[in-house]
Amino acid sequence: MKRLIAALVLAGAAVAATPEFFDGLADHPSLQAARANLQAYAYEAAYAGNPVALDTSGGYSYRSLDEAEPCPFLSDPDPTNDLLCQLVSPDVPSEVGQAEVGLTLHAFPYGDLADRVALAEINLRTAELDYQSARAKLERSALDAALKVLLAEKGLELAREGEALAKSALEATRLHHAKGAASDRELRDAERSLEEARLQHLSAEENLELARAQLAQFTSAPPPAWPWPRLEPPEDAEPPEVAKARLRVEQAQVGEKRSLRAFWPVGEVRYQYNLDDYNAVGVSVESRTLGTRVYYNHQSYADLTRSRTQDEWRVGLRLNVSADTWSGYEAARARLEAARAGLEAAQRQAELERQALELRITQSERAVELARRAEVDARTDYEETARRVELGLEPPLAAQKAWVDAARAELERMQAEYDAVRARLDLLVYLAVPPSEVWK
Repeated sequence: MKRLIAALVLAGAAVAATPEFFDGLADHPSLQAARANLQAYAYEAAYAGNPVALDTSGGYSYRSLDEAEPCPFLSDPDPTNDLLCQLVSPDVPSEVGQAEVGLTLHAFPYGDLADRVALAEINLRTAELDYQSARAKLERSALDAALKVLLAEKGLELAREGEALAKSALEATRLHHAKGAASDRELRDAERSLEEARLQHLSAEENLELARAQLAQFTSAPPPAWPWPRLEPPEDAEPPEVAKARLRVEQAQVGEKRSLRAFWPVGEVRYQYNLDDYNAVGVSVESRTLGTRVYYNHQSYADLTRSRTQDEWRVGLRLNVSADTWSGYEAARARLEAARAGLEAAQRQAELERQALELRITQSERAVELARRAEVDARTDYEETARRVELGLEPPLAAQKAWVDAARAELERMQAEYDAVRARLDLLVYLAVPPSEVWK
């Protein structure tokens, strides 16, 4: 029951100590199937250890008997036969009905019960891995959509600023052109720059609208405030494929034990007590499984053998050494060897994939440092150009072009930072760690 409660809490709990952004993801359709599957296996695991099962059965049977002479020996001249025929009921029935009621109490055996519990636990742990993977993938997709919204919002902000600067540059260029300080070409360039800035503004609005629509597929909450925490997976986190391979080994081990149990001799002891001609109770025990069966039987017609045989005992022994038993054992051993080899292969592959993901994180962080330096240089160039424009050493359009370069550098720096976050999110998804669990 504790395992059931833990699984249900895992399936239904809202992520704690995390932004409101994650609250609405619990009801996302892509997560409902994994949650329902987890709950189903949780219930199976909770009741797999129940050692008692009660079966009831009932029925009615009808038989038609052949007609017979009541006293076939009446034709015998011996006068004593008449008296004998009177003592023995002369009424020979031509039909008989029988009603039966059965009550069986099965106590699952220690071996089979242990296997039943073990397999239920394996299925539950596999479902937990699937649920964690589904959560990790869903949260990663939602956070990726949030990053697109943040980048689109910044792009729109810069596009508006760029359009305003392009207008100012055009006005200043027109004044210079009127004074003869700017050529016709410079004026045309300023007009073209303003048109480009307007188109970029329009594109930025469309990009933001699309990004918000994509995010709305996951949640109505706004993106978490930037900067986000450094999403580090737990030290003991392992890829679900490796964990599932280990569970397959445990499952194969259970299968091997069950195949070995098929070689055990089976002894059975059964006792039946006949209460009267109509009713009987009994109990039987099987040695291999310690399975117990308690039953009650009732019939609607008198069975004279019951009254004459009040106690019935039966002792039996059977041993299964068939070819199917041997082949089943060899197949179970082969499956166990295959599962162990699969685990080793999964561990090797997981090590390579994790190294590749960690290398990607390292390279993305290097790209962030380079993008930050490029942004600083672009901002410095813009500030110097703006001062030269104020001094009349550069045309007004030069400051606007320098600002465009600085804005592009800022967006590239943000894109590099978001790519680094995506690299860490991919590592979390690979390890089936929902980002909300490591959000600090």
